[in-house]
Amino acid sequence: MRKLLIDTDTASDDAVALLMALREPSVKVEAITVVAGNCKLEQCVRNALVSVERAGTYIPPVYAGMPRPLMRDPFVSHHIHGADGMGDMDIPSPALKQEPLHAVDAIIDYAEKYAGELEIVTLGPLTNLAMAVLKSPELIEKIKHVYVMGGAGLTPGNITPLAEFNFYVDAEAADIVIKSGLALTVVGWEIGMGEAFINEQDIDYLNRLSPLGRFTVRCNKTLMEFNAGRTERKGFDLPDPTTMAVALYPDIIQEAFVGYSWVEYKSQSSYGHYVIDSTNLTGNAPNAKIVLKVKSGLFKEKLFGLLAEPVNMCGENN
Repeated sequence: MRKLLIDTDTASDDAVALLMALREPSVKVEAITVVAGNCKLEQCVRNALVSVERAGTYIPPVYAGMPRPLMRDPFVSHHIHGADGMGDMDIPSPALKQEPLHAVDAIIDYAEKYAGELEIVTLGPLTNLAMAVLKSPELIEKIKHVYVMGGAGLTPGNITPLAEFNFYVDAEAADIVIKSGLALTVVGWEIGMGEAFINEQDIDYLNRLSPLGRFTVRCNKTLMEFNAGRTERKGFDLPDPTTMAVALYPDIIQEAFVGYSWVEYKSQSSYGHYVIDSTNLTGNAPNAKIVLKVKSGLFKEKLFGLLAEPVNMCGENN
């Protein structure tokens, strides 16, 4: 069985991605590490614990990590995901608690424990993983693969004209990870705005589908409102679940290429921009697989299937 570690700044779309992974029987989520991003660290940890409880399957340990970017002040997305990161749902406090170990050390420990097997899915700023790489450079050879939700290298960004949120929050960390030598698949924000966009018909279906379907719609309420204010499309994008689908089902990728890339952090006006050398102008060796398109309809098929029915996996603990 595949072994996953998920690094997340848990807000509404991260929560859906966690549900997907925890309900997919072909993988086991060995650990969840949390980083500040969409909200302050404590709120992101709380949302991760809530998501584990909502999944109704098993209970991986949850570790709190970096409370701020490497070099800059924190930047949150309350205007997108709500003050609680979950569409202002006012969710009761979870019964589960975080583990005492720091998330950076947890990443290093799990990479050593499952050397050559561990796959990491990052859903937030890359501060935790960058710190792990800096603290223990040898883990690069121990991690099987990293799936990164970040960047918008071939389209406009979603937080500035050039930058996507995760890379913008901590571009220094993102650049460290991109250039680290880790085996990387990068799924940009724009992929979730394509075939994976949840439209009005999908929302109606999710509301009829199951309690988890309704949870998915409700926790993305403020994201829907944000989208309505900037586009003519009614619904919400799910970049983190799209990345999770790529990690869980690699065959979902319809088009991708390998190329050299980096993240700009020296220029204020283009800070966080994911620069992709798509025509090999630099002559540098490729350092990432960049997803361009996922198969039409397959993402939603997988998402709806995972949210549809209860699964009998409760009681399993790490």
